[in-house]
Amino acid sequence: MIYLKNNMEKKQINEIVISTIKNYCEENDIQVELTKDTPLIGSARILDSMGLVNTIVDIETAFLDENVEISLTSEAAMSGRISPFRSVGSLCNFIARQLGIEEE
Repeated sequence: MIYLKNNMEKKQINEIVISTIKNYCEENDIQVELTKDTPLIGSARILDSMGLVNTIVDIETAFLDENVEISLTSEAAMSGRISPFRSVGSLCNFIARQLGIEEE
């Protein structure tokens, strides 16, 4: 089973990220079926620049509500050759790496 340092499971990361993005879409009348492949940025994106900023803050806050501190605006996130914000799945994977997934 895969666990994080704080005992949060990868499934919980996915649920928090998808729930937060789903709320954003509902609040902004965006009709989309969210999957791990749903693009967040780029030509087929569901988030504009303000939407991305708001979603980042909302995701960080949702993790803080679970007593987990993450930073989605770190140098690693912003300066990477491949953006962690390109899809729902890439964002979930970035967060999992940041929290240090360990396989047992």
